[in-house]
Formats: sequence, C-alpha cells, structure tokens
Amino acid sequence: MKFLSASAIAVLLTAFISCKTTNNTTTVTEDRFAQADRNHDGKLSQDEANDYFVGQIFAGADQNHDGRVTWNEWNVPGSGRSKARFDAADTNKDGSVSLAEAQAYGQKKGVFNKDFAEADANQDGNVTREEAQAYYASKEGPAR
Repeated sequence: MKFLSASAIAVLLTAFISCKTTNNTTTVTEDRFAQADRNHDGKLSQDEANDYFVGQIFAGADQNHDGRVTWNEWNVPGSGRSKARFDAADTNKDGSVSLAEAQAYGQKKGVFNKDFAEADANQDGNVTREEAQAYYASKEGPAR
C-alpha cells in the first residue's frame, strides 16, 4: 500500500496549523497536532506522526466507513496503486486492510520517515508544533 508522495505529505502537514483567521480575529479550530500527540507531551514521535497521517489517509479511503479498506476502495482509477503492496498490508489476508494493519505497514515501510526527519529541525527524534509549522512553511509558504 503506497501512501503518498512527498508533496502530498507536505500538504498533510497543514493539519498542524491549528488556527484560522477570520475578519482579523483568530479562532481555534480542531487542533490536529494535539490529536496526533497521543501522549500529550507537546511533541510528536515518529510513531505518533505515522499513525496520525496513516489514520487520515485511511479515513479518506474507507468510503463506507466500516473500519476496513478494500482494494476497490483503495484503487482509485489513475492512482497507480499496487495490488501487491495492498496485499502486503493485508496481513490477515481477509481481503481488506484495517486501520491497525495500515498503521503497522506504514511504520514497517517508514512511509513518513524522510519527511519526519526533515521536519525534525534539531534532530532530537521528535517534532514540535513549531517544527511542524516551520516545515510546512518551507514546503508551502507561511501559515495563513
């Protein structure tokens, strides 16, 4: 199951922008960084980031919201997705991939390792909100 290109991952990093500006006032919207930060320590580990991003991708692919992604749901026409990779992620061979299977596959394959390392500016093995925002800004321009 090939997840995303580097540019698509950069777009996903917008999830870490937790405010929006409307009529010169700032309102807090859904704080996705906090959602990804499972242990609430103010920084993301590689596993937390992987699980969050894979979860977001999984939710988008699970068209019938049954908690499983079938090949038909995953194989969007023109996506060039590999059936062999899908089958590799389907570890129990039931013809679908659960969120747990997708997250395990993402961690095993290091799907977000390169982007995570780039975002981890001080190379301490964690990404803070500030590092995530700076990384996003470096890829897509300043946060709005």
